[in-house]
Amino acid sequence: MESHVIGKLGKPHGLKGEIRVLLDQDRVEDLLEQSDFILVKGLPYSVRHWRSAGGLVVLLEGIDDRSAAEILRGAPIALPLTTELKEVLQEDPVQQWIDFSIHDLTSNQTYGPITEVIELPTQLTAVVILDGRDVLIPLHESLILDIDPVKKLLTMDLPAGLIDLYLE
Repeated sequence: MESHVIGKLGKPHGLKGEIRVLLDQDRVEDLLEQSDFILVKGLPYSVRHWRSAGGLVVLLEGIDDRSAAEILRGAPIALPLTTELKEVLQEDPVQQWIDFSIHDLTSNQTYGPITEVIELPTQLTAVVILDGRDVLIPLHESLILDIDPVKKLLTMDLPAGLIDLYLE
């Protein structure tokens, strides 16, 4: 079953196993609340209930106390990639860069795929994983030289030493 990561689980809420949900985009909240299950780290969990408590909170089957909820803290959550979810994701310009790779013309290295895009006030920032670490790459228009949507490839001229900051 094809799925799409829509956020992650946050800190436990209360003592009975409820967990805060941190979404990548608010528009998926309605679809999420209609779902009877979610994928946590790729594994299906039945949803006992959703509720609003200063943000979205979920109670999952088999997670009965704060300790069990704490183990799932930070875990990525996904929904099956339905037609409805695809439509919501296509409306979001940030999502268009997910799964693209970044080729740095200066170093002749390719990084990626992009796993997440963070929307900052001045620019979008891509997250790629390199040697097990999250590497942040600014998606500023002055750095992007070419976009190939077929190959899902961004050709960029990254600042010298940017990637090295993450490898030290």
